[in-house]
Amino acid sequence: MDSTRQAWNDERMDEFAERTEENFKEVRAEIKDEIHGLRAEMNGRFAGLEAKIDRRFDILFGALATGFVGAVISHFLG
Repeated sequence: MDSTRQAWNDERMDEFAERTEENFKEVRAEIKDEIHGLRAEMNGRFAGLEAKIDRRFDILFGALATGFVGAVISHFLG
């Protein structure tokens, strides 16, 4: 009687282990997909932020260059 019950438990435990492993594989695949999507979204947002910063630095550099040229001109003409 004990051997029959033990065999049944071993089979059930093996089945449970297989199902659990399958579930973990599915969860891992879902997590990988989510991470891939998040990375793509973050890369897009960082690219947009980088473009904004580049524009701001271009404006700042233009203003500094204009001010410098104006200071040089007013020094020599003024």
